[in-house]
Amino acid sequence: MIKSICAISALLCVTTFTAAQVVELEQDVNQDTVISKFGKNRKHYISSYFGFGITPGQVETDSVQLKSGESTKITYGVYYKYKVAKPYSILASVNYGLSQFEFETADDVKYDRLNVNTVELEFANRFNFGKRGNTIGNYLEIGISGDYVFGTKRLTKQTIDDPSANHKTKKIELTGLTYINKPNYTAHARIGSNKFVVTADYRLSDLTNDDINFDLPPLTIGFRLDFGG
Repeated sequence: MIKSICAISALLCVTTFTAAQVVELEQDVNQDTVISKFGKNRKHYISSYFGFGITPGQVETDSVQLKSGESTKITYGVYYKYKVAKPYSILASVNYGLSQFEFETADDVKYDRLNVNTVELEFANRFNFGKRGNTIGNYLEIGISGDYVFGTKRLTKQTIDDPSANHKTKKIELTGLTYINKPNYTAHARIGSNKFVVTADYRLSDLTNDDINFDLPPLTIGFRLDFGG
C-alpha cells in the first residue's frame, strides 16, 4: 500500500512538472518584450556619412578664375535623428569638411589651389514620404549650419624653364591665411532615398574678407552616402 501511494505521488509530481514546462514553452515571449526606440525609423537614430560635392561658378573678379568643375568639397560626419512624428524628424550633425578651390594658371604653373579645413555643426528638418518600414526611406531635408575654419593653405607649383637656374620647379606654400573668414553660415537642401542622398549647399556668408579682392562661389552640389542606410 505504501509503495502504491509513493508511486502515485511520484507520478503526480512528474506530470505537474511536465505540464509547467509545456505552459512556459507555449508562452508568447514577444508579449513581454519592449519594442526598441532605437532604429532607422524609430524614435532615436545615429549614423555616419561621407559626402562629395563640386563648386560650380566663378569668383566675382577678373584677377583670378576657377577651373571649371575642379573645385571640390569632401565631408565626413555623424548625425543624430529624433523622430517627432511619423512624417517629421529633426537632426543634429557634426562633420569635418575639406574644400579645395582650383584656380586657372599660366602655362608654366602646374597648379594653384586653396585648401580650407572646417568643422561644422548643423541642424535640419527632415520630412519623410512614402512607405518605409524600419528603413530610412525617402525624405526631403532642409537645414542650416555654422562652420569654423581651423586650417587654410594656398599651394602653388611652377615649372622653371631657365637653363641658368639650379632647379626645375618651385613650390610655394602659404598657411594661416588671414583673408579667410573663420565663422561661416550655410543653408542646405537634400533629397534622400535610404543611403543615397543628393545635396545642395549654399553659403550665406562671404568666405573671404576685405583683405583680398575676390570671394569664392557659395554653391556646392553633390551627393552623400549614409552608412546607416
